[in-house]
Amino acid sequence: MRYVTLVVTPAEGSGFHPVGERIARDPDVTPEAIHRMDDLGDGTVTLLAEITGDTDRYREILADSPEVHEFTVADGDGDRAWGYSRTETNDLTEYMLERDRELELVRDSPIEITDDGGQRVTLVGTEEAFARAAQLDDPDGYDIRIEKTGEYHPEGGRLVDALTSRQREVLEAAVAVGYYETPRQATHEDVAEVVDCSPATVGEHLQKIERSVFGALVG
Repeated sequence: MRYVTLVVTPAEGSGFHPVGERIARDPDVTPEAIHRMDDLGDGTVTLLAEITGDTDRYREILADSPEVHEFTVADGDGDRAWGYSRTETNDLTEYMLERDRELELVRDSPIEITDDGGQRVTLVGTEEAFARAAQLDDPDGYDIRIEKTGEYHPEGGRLVDALTSRQREVLEAAVAVGYYETPRQATHEDVAEVVDCSPATVGEHLQKIERSVFGALVG
């Protein structure tokens, strides 16, 4: 069984879905990941999404979106929130769902939202399923780049396999500059200089990394 991690980026002026585009363009809300998406077979999907930022503004966007049939938002730690919604599909969503069904590929979770509005998606399947997928044309208006591929190890693999590529980059930088030394020899600011982002973003990434790794150890 193999996996392929893709980064899918919409062309300028387009988006994956109207609701996601509204959230991505709002300066007060940052989409982080889609942790679950289930096809209900009636032109809607249920979504479990993670965002950071203004939770009340996130609720307003969902409430004002005619594509959203129902939703609820739960506050998390700090400015983090989790949103459940039942949302109408669009042509791209239906295309991706139908392609997954035809090719017998499984979409792993979470789907990470990249800084430029793209999505980092990991698909799991057999060699034959990926060979069939390679013969299909990509949808117009979207750039699809293969980021990595290899054998899929759902259990017993390296703990870092559960991390996104950006999280691994931050973790590697933190180790390199001595963030995890005893006593600690570096700060979030030091890590941020290496990976070219803000110290606050480094802190968020390290929290996710530690939660994922330690959760796997004791899970």
